[in-house]
Amino acid sequence: MTNTLTIMVPRDNPAHITGLADLGQPGVRLAMPNPAFEGIARQIKQSLTRAGGDALVSAVYDRKVTDGSTVLTQIHHRQTPLFLMQGLADAGVTWQSEALFQEQAGHAIGHIDIPEAENSTAIYAGAEVNGAAHPDAARAWLAFIRSPDALKIFERYGFKPSHGDAG
Repeated sequence: MTNTLTIMVPRDNPAHITGLADLGQPGVRLAMPNPAFEGIARQIKQSLTRAGGDALVSAVYDRKVTDGSTVLTQIHHRQTPLFLMQGLADAGVTWQSEALFQEQAGHAIGHIDIPEAENSTAIYAGAEVNGAAHPDAARAWLAFIRSPDALKIFERYGFKPSHGDAG
């Protein structure tokens, strides 16, 4: 399966965020995954570079961290919706699946799609491990996650089937 990035915002989007470039604006408070221990930050930095070059990456992850307008997550990027709902941030970049889950759960969260040319894609894979303690269970799980029922569940949260390389 694949998953793309999105900009998570409070449902009413009070900062009027329209794209990644807006995240570098003074006064826009961000909740961002911590690059010290969250892999998603690599994809976010790639997308910020595509949207505004090194200057945008530096604004979001250097200048705004220093001035306190970017708060880095300390546990996981799942902290982002909490920071948004508490009014501590105006936006944060997460996986699309996380934003859709929050919206479907009825939380006061919305999201802004990132154009494909600026976005980054993750590929999620599963495999049976050689010497697995329960190989039949592994094969059953892999069969299920490829099934039409599982694909419908994944698609509900923005995941798409993988068809090769992703950027």
